[in-house]
Amino acid sequence: MAYIDIYKNLVEASLSLARAKRLKRVCVGIYYTMVEIERGGVGLAYTLLPEVKKCCELRNEINFWKSSADVVVKGYLSGNPLETIIGLATINAVFNHKKDFLKDAILGDIFSEIKLNSKEEILMIGYFEPLFKKLEGRVEKIWVIDKPIEETNLKISDISDKIKLAIITASTLANKTLHSVLENLENIPEILLMGPTTPLNPEVFRFTPVTWLCGSIVKDSELLFKMVCEGKGATSFFKSGVLEKINLRVKK
Repeated sequence: MAYIDIYKNLVEASLSLARAKRLKRVCVGIYYTMVEIERGGVGLAYTLLPEVKKCCELRNEINFWKSSADVVVKGYLSGNPLETIIGLATINAVFNHKKDFLKDAILGDIFSEIKLNSKEEILMIGYFEPLFKKLEGRVEKIWVIDKPIEETNLKISDISDKIKLAIITASTLANKTLHSVLENLENIPEILLMGPTTPLNPEVFRFTPVTWLCGSIVKDSELLFKMVCEGKGATSFFKSGVLEKINLRVKK
């Protein structure tokens, strides 16, 4: 099944929520980009630093501070990596402010909810070092793919019958590779989309193989803004308490 529409669906799901809202501030950090909406939510997206550095500079007429949130959201579908990541962070800010999406959320470590068997093998798309170290020894094997699928020697089809759970970095939404990843994971029972870039809207993922959205909510926007400006990353965010882990089941 093709999942290429996932990016367009994210934009469509957020547009009505973004209308009549404006961006309060934006920071493009070296690890994460943060967007805060006036009287609204705060969202993060993984910064595609190599792509941003290679790309041409944005035209003067393209601005983000005080811009209409719905206009910025549409930028997620543009070909410019800077507009893409700021658009995605804005989408996340809009979703994070929608309490209806979070009413069934489970806070904290998802692996308090999902029990692992010591004989299971799991797949990690994107290397989460703290999580890898935590799970190592609790399962039989952790397969890691930390580069584009087409560039790796490991074929998911060769191991998919062994895999009971897959963890996908949500940065695949920033570089728009998630659809191709999902096409290789359709027979895996549990698929977790994980990281601060994760959009907290289960309905968007209902018709994909994703079973859990493992993202985060912002507890202190002022401190988070400062940390993003200082080039801090996810590990620092969680250790300082500015982010709290949150998990949403995707109902099928």
